[in-house]
Amino acid sequence: MTDGAGTSASGIDAGGDGANGIDAAGINAPGTNAPGAGARSWRAWASVGFALHGFIGAVVLTNLPGLQKRTGIGDTEVSLVVLAVLLMAAVGSLTAGWIAPRRGSGSVLAPAFLVQAAAVLLAMLPLPYLALFPVYALFGLGVGLADAGNGMQALVIQRAHSRPIVSMFFAFQTAAAIVGALLVAGVNGSGLPFEVGFALAATAAIALAVLLRTRLAPDPEVEVAESAKPPLPWRGILIFGLVITVVYVGDGVVSTWSSVFLDTTLLASAAVVPLGYAAYQACVLVARLAGDRLVVLLGRPRVVGVAAVVAAGGLFAAAVSPTPWLAVAAFGLTGLGLGVIVPLSFAAAGELAPDRIDEIVARLNLFNYLGVLLGAALTGVIADALGMRVALAVPVLLIAAVLFAVRSYAPRRAAAA
Repeated sequence: MTDGAGTSASGIDAGGDGANGIDAAGINAPGTNAPGAGARSWRAWASVGFALHGFIGAVVLTNLPGLQKRTGIGDTEVSLVVLAVLLMAAVGSLTAGWIAPRRGSGSVLAPAFLVQAAAVLLAMLPLPYLALFPVYALFGLGVGLADAGNGMQALVIQRAHSRPIVSMFFAFQTAAAIVGALLVAGVNGSGLPFEVGFALAATAAIALAVLLRTRLAPDPEVEVAESAKPPLPWRGILIFGLVITVVYVGDGVVSTWSSVFLDTTLLASAAVVPLGYAAYQACVLVARLAGDRLVVLLGRPRVVGVAAVVAAGGLFAAAVSPTPWLAVAAFGLTGLGLGVIVPLSFAAAGELAPDRIDEIVARLNLFNYLGVLLGAALTGVIADALGMRVALAVPVLLIAAVLFAVRSYAPRRAAAA
């Protein structure tokens, strides 16, 4: 139900015309829809959801070596397990896109984390290799539900605020992922079994899932009759989806291959080898912390354009770097550029059809998983054929192509009623 001002009973803006106060930066003008205490609480709990998702994911991924040692499987078998996660994550995202318009995006997150917790607890058991597939497929289902639920909540809550806030949600996820990786490093360094990290992640997931169940934002999309909703904006979904794919190709390249490049091509010392990835993640966090403020100052299209140039330049510099330390700095520069593009892509896509945000987010996530798969897999193929420097340079052209989509990031105004 909405009142005469075009605002839902829950206090979340349900419209999008000039009277709604959308300014040139693509946000609500100050004072036109200032968030109340409820909106601030939703924002805090949604931040918890993003952080929990990043934490669990980092604990699981950084524990793959421990899983290898326990089961005796090789890199190929691990890749197949990760593929199962990605495929089921796509299923989870589409499932969230079906549930959320009917029950609200907040209803997706508690089950998402409980499913992840169940999978993590099962992974602690001494299972044979084939049994890992259903366990990690279950984890992937939870990943997809959480990815979609978090993205939906971020866009719903941004509509209740007078400034852009989406990048900050992603910053919480990145920061928590770093904490998760450090936790695993501490567990491993203490000589404890890797299952300790799994136990801590599962405990956090169960405890916070129970709290999140009743503390997230209600979804105005549920209040809109299906017959009154516009068709899905497939052209816009494809444009932003391709940008997200490109970003995650770049992310997959750096995350999977930066250490290999520093080790085998630049012959870096053992202490320097992990620093490329560390610099990248640290700069992704910086970019996301600053992203919302940059949108206010420069506008969304300009931020995306500059970010694409910085990311492409950083990855190219890494590919041609003659020394390890220059490569480490270049990987960090890549993170500064890539880190802000995905949050702004979701924010812009959410304006395509405000009454179908949940379904748009669910479909955009599919491009995320495609990018991760391509970035990690194709780089290895190209590196084997043409060398690691060429493999790092190829995604530069893809990232630079984001410049052709910059105009699509301009704010949209719905037609006045």
